[in-house]
Amino acid sequence: MSRPALVPKTDVDGNDIPGIRLPEVAVPLATYTGWGLRANAGDDGCDGSGQMIAFAQTKAARQASGDPRLSIEERYPTHADYVRRIEQVANELHHDRLLLDEDVKRYADLAAKSSIGK
Repeated sequence: MSRPALVPKTDVDGNDIPGIRLPEVAVPLATYTGWGLRANAGDDGCDGSGQMIAFAQTKAARQASGDPRLSIEERYPTHADYVRRIEQVANELHHDRLLLDEDVKRYADLAAKSSIGK
C-alpha cells in the first residue's frame, strides 16, 4: 500500500521553513533536509534519513549544472558579508534566548575562519 510522503514546506533553496532556523540554515551553504525520499522504496514506508545538497561554488558552475539555487559566490560576495550575516542571525537567536553566549561566539569564530567569500 502506497502512502504519501509528508515533508515540511521549504524555501527557494529547499530548506525547511518551519522551526528554529539556526545560522547554517538561515545563511546556508547547502540545502539541508531532515528527510530524503527514496525512489522505488517499495512498501517499506521508510524515508531516507536526511541529506545535504551543497550549493555550487560559482555562478558558472551553477549554470553549467542547471542548478536553480544561487551559488556561494552569488550569495556571499565577500567574506565580511558572510561573517556579518552569520553573526546577525546568531545574535537574533541569542536575543530570543535560543542560543547561549558561547554558541554565538562559536558561530562567529567558525564564520571568521571559513573561506566563504575569499
